[in-house]
Amino acid sequence: MKKLITGVLLSACIATTAYAGGKNSDERRGGDFLPLHKMERVLDLTDEQIAQFEALKDELKAERQAKRAEMGEEGKRRKMNALAGLNPDDADYQEKVNAIAEQKAEKVKARFLKRAELRMKVADILTDEQLEKFDKLKKKRGKKQRQHS
Repeated sequence: MKKLITGVLLSACIATTAYAGGKNSDERRGGDFLPLHKMERVLDLTDEQIAQFEALKDELKAERQAKRAEMGEEGKRRKMNALAGLNPDDADYQEKVNAIAEQKAEKVKARFLKRAELRMKVADILTDEQLEKFDKLKKKRGKKQRQHS
């Protein structure tokens, strides 16, 4: 009986570990994500391009860390409970809901604009042939993501 239980637990641990990693663990990041080490290999990046991408990566990391520090733990809780803290019986309920919706729409717009800016920076770094290849890879990865969703 002990061997059976041990075997089942071991199988469960292995299965969840394999699932968490996925075929390629970076696939979990979405269709737009292409890791630098894969870009280097697939797009035949020069040393200068690799340095530019490293600098871009560091810049994005610093921005994320600053935003995370700015938001803090309190901001996370407030964000998660924005709607839950409202009383539908209040007279100004709809106004508060509209304000929350506008805030969320602004954040979506900001993310979209940030992605467009990032796309422009990537286009500045890559050559035309590399950019074409990059777009094909992104499209292919996006199709894979939709199939798994």
